[in-house]
Amino acid sequence: MLDKIWQSIKRNHFAQMAICCALPVVIILAMTLIGLNSPWLYSIALLVCLGSHLIMMYFNAKEGKTCH
Repeated sequence: MLDKIWQSIKRNHFAQMAICCALPVVIILAMTLIGLNSPWLYSIALLVCLGSHLIMMYFNAKEGKTCH
């Protein structure tokens, strides 16, 4: 079941972008809701966004796909 979902996500660029962008937004919202308002934590969340995009581009390039 999870393998089927993973294969579907690997083929769907929009789903990959949604996950890569949604993850840091969810982290920032969660931090705000629990009262962690630190610029360092926000910076880390943004670095997670950047890092996830770079990882996505790397794996897409390995498979012969282009990101944009």
